[in-house]
Amino acid sequence: MSNRWPVRPIVVAASILAAMVSVGVLTTGVAVASNVSPAVPHGPSGRAFYNPSSPLPAGAHGKLIWARRIPAPKGAIAWKVLYKSKLVGGETVPVSGLVIAPTGKAPKGGRPVVAWAHGTLGGARTCAPSIPENPARNLSSYYTYNDPDFIDVGVPALTKFLAAGDVVTATDYQGLGAPGVHQYTVGRTEANNVIDSVKAAAQLPGVDPGKRVVTLGWSQGGGAAIFTGQQGEAAYAKPLKVVGIAALAPAANNGPDLSGQVAMGPVDSTSPYVLAVQELNVIRGYAAAYPGLNVSTMVTAAGMPALNALNVECTIHLQDTLQELGVDPRTFFTGPFPAAWQARFNQNTAGLETTVAPVLTMQGTADTVVNPNGTNQYIARACQFKQPVQYSIYPGANHQVIPFVAMNEYVPWIAARFAGKAAPTNCTSQ
Repeated sequence: MSNRWPVRPIVVAASILAAMVSVGVLTTGVAVASNVSPAVPHGPSGRAFYNPSSPLPAGAHGKLIWARRIPAPKGAIAWKVLYKSKLVGGETVPVSGLVIAPTGKAPKGGRPVVAWAHGTLGGARTCAPSIPENPARNLSSYYTYNDPDFIDVGVPALTKFLAAGDVVTATDYQGLGAPGVHQYTVGRTEANNVIDSVKAAAQLPGVDPGKRVVTLGWSQGGGAAIFTGQQGEAAYAKPLKVVGIAALAPAANNGPDLSGQVAMGPVDSTSPYVLAVQELNVIRGYAAAYPGLNVSTMVTAAGMPALNALNVECTIHLQDTLQELGVDPRTFFTGPFPAAWQARFNQNTAGLETTVAPVLTMQGTADTVVNPNGTNQYIARACQFKQPVQYSIYPGANHQVIPFVAMNEYVPWIAARFAGKAAPTNCTSQ
């Protein structure tokens, strides 16, 4: 692998890591309305919210199926939503998520929208981040003594975005929450889910989103944010306009990463289990997205129980299970990937086409989940196009802390995109 950089990366001082604080829950504590609006169907409580009747109601993708008010940060209103979206194959499916908006009168032209795309949580329906209690909150740091949830819940810098006057949407993605097999890291499906969460928000009273959208994503969601930007001018996205893409340690390098074309990155004792579960999640999702793919050409008999466990367990649970059982994850996979599978991995590799808006990518050097060397390869591809690409490296930052330590960069960067300012770039070829 070449040591020449396609960008002059911004290296952020390691001292910032010491300033990381865990962001707490800021909910109103007051009762929410028992309904949303006469014009918006009121969804049922509990898990029934995620089970729409069949057939789905008429309407295009982005159509709101139903919604339910939930607690919100002070000065905001929030809903859990179920809306229509489309898979890469064109099928219409229900997708769940959240919409959070400031209270008060919106500016002329509507409020800017930050479309959040969450990181890897699993394949099971119960892994949806909208399910836990009071999900409309700031992202809390999972590896602390005060996080009550078994998955990452919340949106990083949520209250900062609300204070700036932004609407925030947060898709669960297809297959998490609502029925279906989650098409993990399938770019077009995830991009559709992100775009349609914004379209659904426009149907809620008092939200008043405008047409300008910045996608913000982490890990799996970083890839989803980039793919949303790559498809931002397609007919599917209209009349929305993606004006920025902010990606935190993005899953953007599927093809080279999965085929071993990337230099080894940081590892720790959990890495064999983390990477095995990620690969199983990819295989499960791609088999659902592309019916011509044969799982048995990828997963051995020894690996099938772990693959099937993704129907009921979230990723961290399954990683712990494999480690506790003392299994060797290398026995789960058949070996070199068949060409049909590799072609789909390549197809879902970001940076092979331009985005419609500037990109900010933030990567920690101690990341054992998303290989920093793979992110470097993505940046090399992205810099071949004309859109500005800003690449910032955070020394010593691991995968779990990057949403917190990079907050002082992506929050003002997003505000600058909404303000119409010129975006920075450190691509040497631009």
